[in-house]
Amino acid sequence: MVDTGVSTVLELIDHEVASHPRTPAVREAGREVTYAELDRLADTVAGRLVREFGIVRGDVVLIAARAGVDFTAAVLGTLRAGAAYLPVDTTYPSERIEQILRASSARLLILADPEALDSVAPRTRSTGLANLVAADPADDSAPAAIRRPPVPEDPAYVIFSSGSTGVPKGIVQTHRCLANFISWQVDGSGLGRGRRVLQVAPLTFDVSVQEMFYALASGGCLYVPEPHVRRDPRDLIDFVVEKRIEVVDFPQSLVDVVMALPTNFEHAPDLRHIISAGETVRVTESLERLLTRRPEITLHNHYGPAENHMVASHSMSGAAGNLEPRPPVGSLVWNTYVYLLDEKDVPVPDGKVGEIYIGGVGVALGYTDPALSSTAFVPDPFRPGARLYRTRDRGVWRADDTLQLLGRMDDLIKIRGNAVEPREVEARLTDFPGVRDAAAFPVVRADGAVELHVALTGDPPSAPELRRALLAVLPDYMVPVRWWLTEGLPVSPNGKLDRKALPGHGAQPLSLVPHQSNASR
Repeated sequence: MVDTGVSTVLELIDHEVASHPRTPAVREAGREVTYAELDRLADTVAGRLVREFGIVRGDVVLIAARAGVDFTAAVLGTLRAGAAYLPVDTTYPSERIEQILRASSARLLILADPEALDSVAPRTRSTGLANLVAADPADDSAPAAIRRPPVPEDPAYVIFSSGSTGVPKGIVQTHRCLANFISWQVDGSGLGRGRRVLQVAPLTFDVSVQEMFYALASGGCLYVPEPHVRRDPRDLIDFVVEKRIEVVDFPQSLVDVVMALPTNFEHAPDLRHIISAGETVRVTESLERLLTRRPEITLHNHYGPAENHMVASHSMSGAAGNLEPRPPVGSLVWNTYVYLLDEKDVPVPDGKVGEIYIGGVGVALGYTDPALSSTAFVPDPFRPGARLYRTRDRGVWRADDTLQLLGRMDDLIKIRGNAVEPREVEARLTDFPGVRDAAAFPVVRADGAVELHVALTGDPPSAPELRRALLAVLPDYMVPVRWWLTEGLPVSPNGKLDRKALPGHGAQPLSLVPHQSNASR
């Protein structure tokens, strides 16, 4: 066990506020705030949440806004009020936001656009983000801070991802987990302190938690690009170069895109750390050339389901001479342990493949749906009173005591770092008239990026019709990019769907022509 000396990440940030109050903490287009200014904004939010909205310890506050100064202040203020924050993408379809709202039992909505969710949540209190963060000009005295210091086992944040039941599932993570992995990242990962850190991950992806709190807990500055910059890799790498960014966290698919651009990481003289999480890391030829030419840059392969956040890390560089095409996920972070178990929950011998079970301080409280928690979060058979998260990942311990991932035991797909349960996509598709059966599956492109495809049977609408319909209810990363029509889905000898054989023999691309029913043909 490593005693980090802190129980919540708020203590780490308070120390940085006291140490260098005038240092820039967050920078966005046209705006910069120091640690002292961010501290005052967060206290304003905390005070209003408690006094005006009755937020109490353990409540969940949904924040639908883009990254930036106000969002960061709202997050810190929510934690200081004793509540947990739940980030929601403002581009999500209203139906999905409504599902998340119901599942989370959020007490308050903080909205970038106060009118945005009126039709979705008419009975849930809401407030505008800008109004919540802004000081009241009519009040000559600054509102006294209302801080309700959370305890380590209190919920800190809730992240929703795709669910196998056909609806999104919420993961409730603790302050103990957050404080542990941020303490490790600041003092145990080799990233260092006082860095210029890029915030680019979607706020609904738990990597965004890491970006924000690592920067603030280490005395660094969080740089937030505008939305159009985040969406365009060319603009994004230009931003990294111009702002002299030192730490970026990109999934492998984005790393590959950037490395193929005329301006890439090679042209970012201040870059020191590339973190990659959420997808299988591959040291491609272009990435190997970069790390060989720039030995001061370190590539970090991070592994951790959202149910644990950070589990293992492996650092590579030309200087260390440890580059390999398919690196391990590495050594365990502080206060985390892993079992590799067989189908009878017995530890496998050294060098043998087993299912990864994770224990330690990073294990989440569970899902917002208790029924899902009972199968994923299980008692530790070797440590009475402890709990494990069953990952469904396959792994093996290498001879150098690093952990190597070997794929999934189920059908979960990672698209741009986001978890996609095929069954949620399939459930939506079979709701449409004419779709008899649907099977979603991943396809790995030549460049290593993963695409989502789907095979359909029946008399479905055209691909554009289905795409528009899905975009109305699902995030864009869950919408297939290729559509196949087949007479029947492939099955294994035991009669179950054979996903490895999709899209099936004789499958044809689904027509782009608008749908016509059989009766009108």
